[in-house]
Amino acid sequence: MADRGRASVIAWTGATTCALVAGALVFVLGSAHAPLGVSDRSGLVSMVAALPALVIAVLAAVWARPGGNEDEAAAVARLAREVRAVGEPQWAHSLGGDLTAIDVTFTFRPYAHERAAAPPSTPAGQLERAVEDYRALRPRRLVITGEAGAGKTVLAWKLVMELNKARTEREPVPVLMALADWDEEEAVSDWIARHLERDYALPPRSARRIVEARMALPVLDGLDEMDAADTTVGDSRASLALDALAHYQDGTDPAPLILTCRTRQYDALEADANHLLDAARIEIDPVTPDRALRFLELRGAARRPALWQPLLDELRFAPRGVVSRALSTPWRLTLAATVYERDGDPGELLAAHTMGEAADLLLRRYVPAAVSGAGGASERRAGAAEVHRRLAVLARSLDSSGGAQTDLRLRQVSRQLGGYWPRAVLWALILGCVTVSIWLQADPWPDGAELPLFVFTVVVGVVAMVSVLSVRVRQQLRLHMSWYIPGLRSSLWRVGPRLAVKGGTRRLQLVMFGGMVLAGVALTVPRPAGGLGMWRFALAYLPLLLVVAAVMATQWINVAAVGPSGWARGGVLGAVALGCAILVMVTTWGPVNRDLVGMVAAILAVALAGGCEWMEYAVFLLFAPRLPFRLARFLDWSVAAGLMRTSGVTYQFRHREFQEWLVRHPVAVPLP
Repeated sequence: MADRGRASVIAWTGATTCALVAGALVFVLGSAHAPLGVSDRSGLVSMVAALPALVIAVLAAVWARPGGNEDEAAAVARLAREVRAVGEPQWAHSLGGDLTAIDVTFTFRPYAHERAAAPPSTPAGQLERAVEDYRALRPRRLVITGEAGAGKTVLAWKLVMELNKARTEREPVPVLMALADWDEEEAVSDWIARHLERDYALPPRSARRIVEARMALPVLDGLDEMDAADTTVGDSRASLALDALAHYQDGTDPAPLILTCRTRQYDALEADANHLLDAARIEIDPVTPDRALRFLELRGAARRPALWQPLLDELRFAPRGVVSRALSTPWRLTLAATVYERDGDPGELLAAHTMGEAADLLLRRYVPAAVSGAGGASERRAGAAEVHRRLAVLARSLDSSGGAQTDLRLRQVSRQLGGYWPRAVLWALILGCVTVSIWLQADPWPDGAELPLFVFTVVVGVVAMVSVLSVRVRQQLRLHMSWYIPGLRSSLWRVGPRLAVKGGTRRLQLVMFGGMVLAGVALTVPRPAGGLGMWRFALAYLPLLLVVAAVMATQWINVAAVGPSGWARGGVLGAVALGCAILVMVTTWGPVNRDLVGMVAAILAVALAGGCEWMEYAVFLLFAPRLPFRLARFLDWSVAAGLMRTSGVTYQFRHREFQEWLVRHPVAVPLP
């Protein structure tokens, strides 16, 4: 209650201060009959420079995501719901859009150190009973190894879903996280908390409570994806991660966790004595020809059995042949079933002389099969070659950092793919807006003793804008200026308002929204009825009210349910709100003059600084002809088509092998 009261006091104080400062500024500039002196104008500009901090303080306190004061049990229950919302579609995507899973088996492998977890007395070694084997471990630390495409991520998602379904109130919630995202200077507990905040939209206090209580079970995917291929074990981030995980404890015991890694990389770490202690290790077995045959008969050959028969015969009568070995992983089997389900001749695989040739044939058909089988009019018009080129641009951009990046985040895409030039352009725009605002307000131009004060004011204004852009400052102040908005046709728009009412939207939000509605009514009602009759004002004010109502209605919706592209739609909504606010000011100001233009420039500077990540994203796409401007829409289509997948609020390629193949083949290879 004390935290809630403090937040309310901060919000009311900030809102009142902003209103007073803005009102005084408008009154002085609008009613002045003569040019103001430099000292007066410098003071006014200083007030403008102070507005961003006040506005952000209000937004941070008022629009903070609900649940910051919930207890541990409520926070854990919230996390379990979020994980379930993410896991179900991810499970379907990992199986190629079908719920028929390959019967993956695994074997407990002897550990190279005496400090190993005790394995089950009678291990099941099957995908469907993996939870039983994990729960029998003491301590519950598990390393999953296998070859590329063996099904490590599929097994990890299976454990996440089944453990979450069967967990009791005192058992932790499994959470899948990509280890490539970990910063070696960051404590493991801090990284997990940051992940829960970013990818599952948990309030900071709730995330911290869950981590401190060890109620989040980290399922860490991709230890082998942390380093470039030519990195030595001694210099690898993977060895640092294993050392940090060795010290991740629950009281005096090793904290439970699950880790995935390719066999060769983990063997190298183990040989260098850098493996995970107090853990058991399982090795995913290759898919036997009999299991592959049964899977393809159910998935691929069901529609066109005559064309599939030669390939099925090869699996049946040549279990050690090139094709059988090439299709010995769940990923390759799923890929074959996908690309030959409706088009192409599966028998062409019989001409492959090596496993690499077979994989190349499958991957060459992957994008064309996705384009022809999925919806999306614009992608069909663009063609498979253009879709291939766009995906290759994304893959090569992620690979340019040393091959360790697999996650694509929209709010960081300008820095991941474009470097620092979008931020430089944004700084230039902010500097230009601040300069224009001050130049229009400074009449006559300062000189003599007034010049130092004026220069100081300019410096303060620019520093205030740039400081808001600082990622470190924004993280320390918890300035999460981001809204995740569902698509216009999403059913979540029916769910959001009900959740807001059921969840108890903060009184302060309702009071502020009610005040905005009453102010709009008073200003637009005709004069004979007691209003001010400003009908032009309503044209801009009504959309602004709708934007505020949309934000209030969606703040209770699971970010995982909205998806990564909801962040981009939130930026569009913010731009609409900004445009409406400027129209409101223009319609109520009167004749256009220098003061009005200067105020608009100041507001734009504040908006550019407050929404810097959105603006960097827009600037990058505007000047990046290699990618579509509606990048979020293209990525959502790629997920629906099975070419990519989502993990929390990030996009990933469907498989690392596909990402690496796109890097080697930036241009589509013609089909035979």
